[in-house]
Amino acid sequence: MIKLGLLVQSQNNSLGIGKVTEISDTNANVEYFCSIGQRLQKTLPLSSLSEVRLEPQARCYIKYQTQDKWIVGRVFIWDEDTEMYQIDLPDKKTAIATEEDIYVRCNLPNTDPIETLAMKGHETPYFHDKRLAFVKSLIKQRAVSRGMTGLISANINLYPHQVEVVRRVLEDPIQRYLLADEVGLGKTIEAGAILRQFLLDEPKKGAVVLVPQYLLKQWRTELENKFYISHFGKRVAVLAVEDIHKINLKARIGCLILDEAHHIAAMATSKDATVRQRFQTCKELAHKSDRLLLLSATPVLNHEQDFLAMLHLLDPATYKIGDLAGFRAKVESRQEIGRLLLSFKEGAEPVDLKSNLQQLRNLLAEDEYFLKLADDLENCLQTNSPEQDQIVQAIRTHVSDIYRLHRRMLRNRRAAVEDVIFDRNFTPKEEYDLDERSPDIHELLNQWRSVAPAEQPYQRIFLLLFLAAGTWLGILEQVITARLTGKPHAKLIQEFKEDDLRLLTTTPKFSGEEEILQSFLKIIRQPQEDGGRTENLKTVLLNQLGTYFKIPANVRKNQKEFITRIQQRIKRPITGDILPKFIVFTSFAQSCGEIVRYLSDTFGAETIAKHQFGESPDKVEEGLNKFRNNPNCFILVCDRSGEEGLNLQFADWLIHFDLPWSPNQLEQRLGRLDRIGSKIGVQSCVLIGPYLEDSPHNAWYQVLKDGFGIFQQSIASLQFYVDDKLAELETALFQSSAAGLLEMISPIQQQIEAEIAKISEQNALDEIDANDEIATEYFQDLDNYDACHLEMKRAIEGWICEALGFRGLNNPDSSEMRRYQPSTRTLVPINELKNRFADSYLDQFGTYNRRVANQNPGIKLFRVGEGFVEALWNYINWDDRGEAFAMWRTDSSWDAKEGKEWFGFQCNYVVEANLRIAKQVLLDNKLDSSQFKNLQRRVDALFPPIIETIYVDGRNEPIRVVEDKALLSILQRPYKDKNNNQGRDYNLAKERLGIIDDFVDPSKWQNFCYEVRNTSAELLSNRPDFIDLCQSCSKVAEKKLANRVEQLRLRLNQQSWDNALAEELKIETALNAAILQGIRQPQIRLDSVGFIVVSGRSLVQFE
Repeated sequence: MIKLGLLVQSQNNSLGIGKVTEISDTNANVEYFCSIGQRLQKTLPLSSLSEVRLEPQARCYIKYQTQDKWIVGRVFIWDEDTEMYQIDLPDKKTAIATEEDIYVRCNLPNTDPIETLAMKGHETPYFHDKRLAFVKSLIKQRAVSRGMTGLISANINLYPHQVEVVRRVLEDPIQRYLLADEVGLGKTIEAGAILRQFLLDEPKKGAVVLVPQYLLKQWRTELENKFYISHFGKRVAVLAVEDIHKINLKARIGCLILDEAHHIAAMATSKDATVRQRFQTCKELAHKSDRLLLLSATPVLNHEQDFLAMLHLLDPATYKIGDLAGFRAKVESRQEIGRLLLSFKEGAEPVDLKSNLQQLRNLLAEDEYFLKLADDLENCLQTNSPEQDQIVQAIRTHVSDIYRLHRRMLRNRRAAVEDVIFDRNFTPKEEYDLDERSPDIHELLNQWRSVAPAEQPYQRIFLLLFLAAGTWLGILEQVITARLTGKPHAKLIQEFKEDDLRLLTTTPKFSGEEEILQSFLKIIRQPQEDGGRTENLKTVLLNQLGTYFKIPANVRKNQKEFITRIQQRIKRPITGDILPKFIVFTSFAQSCGEIVRYLSDTFGAETIAKHQFGESPDKVEEGLNKFRNNPNCFILVCDRSGEEGLNLQFADWLIHFDLPWSPNQLEQRLGRLDRIGSKIGVQSCVLIGPYLEDSPHNAWYQVLKDGFGIFQQSIASLQFYVDDKLAELETALFQSSAAGLLEMISPIQQQIEAEIAKISEQNALDEIDANDEIATEYFQDLDNYDACHLEMKRAIEGWICEALGFRGLNNPDSSEMRRYQPSTRTLVPINELKNRFADSYLDQFGTYNRRVANQNPGIKLFRVGEGFVEALWNYINWDDRGEAFAMWRTDSSWDAKEGKEWFGFQCNYVVEANLRIAKQVLLDNKLDSSQFKNLQRRVDALFPPIIETIYVDGRNEPIRVVEDKALLSILQRPYKDKNNNQGRDYNLAKERLGIIDDFVDPSKWQNFCYEVRNTSAELLSNRPDFIDLCQSCSKVAEKKLANRVEQLRLRLNQQSWDNALAEELKIETALNAAILQGIRQPQIRLDSVGFIVVSGRSLVQFE
């Protein structure tokens, strides 16, 4: 029975839990609690209401009527006997409350985290840090994808031409397009991504896909494996065109896709009445559908009739199906422009550009925008300006957009296609030296280091010895000889810098050094039957070839017979033999030569090519061509001269003969294979030196692998950080050898994570807004982002697993495929799990790695737009866990005296364009609400959403921004609840809540919090760099939006009056002004907030 004060929910709405405040005979007044200051009243039939029992962990608000006081807590348990709730409070106390005293927030999103802090209902900073990382990750995904979540969450390779097609369609308010890519370029993928976005944008609308019968199974498989179509229930019907009669013509179709549309168009002129009727049905569906995609690779020339029928499906007002003569005239009139554009390209000869430009002037004499570009180009041609190609490209783009056969026809040619760049996975297999001299050399290195004076010149000399000992030992012999004689070997000059060789030869020898150096030479010159490191390399190659050729194990045991069998197979391959391509990198030119000499003796000179310092460009190119094109040449040996500029993505193996001291140099080396078009599963190994626990060479490899993570992710953007770090690493190597290097791994990992975050924040806007009309720009953004899938995983799992307590379960076949399920420690109430995660397919595995998803059809890709991630995002926007915190931060650099504590606030704002006025324009013009999603995507490209954090000083009036760098570095540290070198952090909640009162009068706390919120937003909006950001974005946006309006105006002038186009131009003009205002004065929304005390004392001392 429904009574006053009960918590209920109604089947008539989706507002969630409310409280009954009045009851009549048949109705009840239900109050929905949004926040303490905001309630929503609804009158609902009693028959629609049902009582709700709150689950453990449910966030609740308790009103003590006698004290006129609110407190916040979480449900611990419902006591059936007393019919009371036991509530856990933030101060570690417990409250017993009746249902009448308890309020629960309804399903509307939480809008103001400051309320939680003002009520001191905050929780641990641990939750805040995890939540903020999650929010940042998803906001970044939205910014990078420009709101195209259907694209980024699809299980597809990202190709630039497909991404550009999807972008153009999804940013257009009128999504009626002919996708006309040449055969084999993936029109199905483009259509699937657009369809997925429609399904995400319009959860109550359905779609129909009509395809030829023979493609039906392929389409259904593609849509399921790549776009998870089954996740959308029965909202998509994939039918053969022959079964079109099964469609209810009265049904509202939100999106219609017609594959092989030229075949459907040909039905219009069929002699078979049944076939003609089929076309009429298609036409009726096409004209009434909100969105329409026609897929056809058929060129217009010589197919005018079918093409006209397709365009009539797309745009019946402009393209009358009976006006074939007029259409042919239109096609012919555009041919001349098309011919001119064929040779009007970047890099063309100036005389050809001038000639074509003049002809285009004659043809486009009314096009003011083009004439302005033409004037700019003529000036460039006269001055030989480097901007020439850029203007040529702008003219081509403009003319193509304005004068194409239909402005919503998108065609890509094969010549324009670029392949995708795969995630880096170059962690090498470790191969240790078997050279009997290696342990002795290692001991002498350590002896030299231990005895040498602790001075910079000797530190640098030790680095030279270290590097020379990690390659072909002929280099080490030359270094030692140069040290002994004071004269460098002639060939050594090409291996090391001049300054290093001067230090090597002129720095005085310390006492006992000469004896150590002579011992070095004695060991190096010992005769070796196994050939040292080059023999080790040969063994690696033989073993891999033996595996490839499937040489029996008994043959491999006999070294001589094994080599003979390999040699025979190379010279006389059997059917199907394709030798894998091995690339061997060394940092030294002489090592390169020695490797080539040594391997040639075994495999033959014809099997080996080299890229060696000092060789002529022609000789180098000859070797590269030999390696690339000659199937019998399967080894390429490169010294450092081959570490830049080469495209070696076709290789199968990468072998590091030695490792350079510069990680940036290694990044260049890896970049030769880590490129667009690289093979999946490139294998790698590194020759790492002797197998010794304290080997500095092994330690350096560990620093590169685990510290810099260079074999798993590019560090190209970190080159300045890396260069600065080298001096510290050099010191660690000299002072503590392997142990010193290994101690650097953890700090480097942390510093790189912070460095990447800063770089991303600084560069993301420039990278996204540089030129959003160019497909490669957008592709590069997506591609770079996808390469950071491990960071994505850390951010998302940090929230869902470490904070919320979901359990991650690995797929038995791969640890990179996971699914998440609630456990007994999951901090999400059961009813919220049922309500908010019902459609997230928790039982299905997913991955963060796009490549893994591509290799496993049907595996979910964890991105914005994917069901589970979307459910988490919606939940985080409703739940207040992690939105507010308070902490005491101890820092050893801070004054420990009483009263010297600093206190203030951290405010994290989501900043995005304010679309309130733009939305009103849509409403005023009676446009569908779905248009707002398209508008949002366009604006995200012009002003990508970002997270801005501002710290304010709460000690004095007026409240001021923290600008002191030392203090900022303290405030920006992640939360650490355990002691570290700088101090530790304490959560000011539960029994420590009272500490806040020592800094802010409890009677003023709430007002102070609200003042901080208002003032911090104002301070952020007045910050010079923030103002510059808004102004620079608005300038770029103004230019792009003006170009869009001008193109519409030109199209309108190109044809007889078109009411629809005129209306589009009017709306676009109004939207432009609204968008620009929304960029100049963006929306600044507080996402999370925290109160921070900084002290030189620990909290224990304070208490």
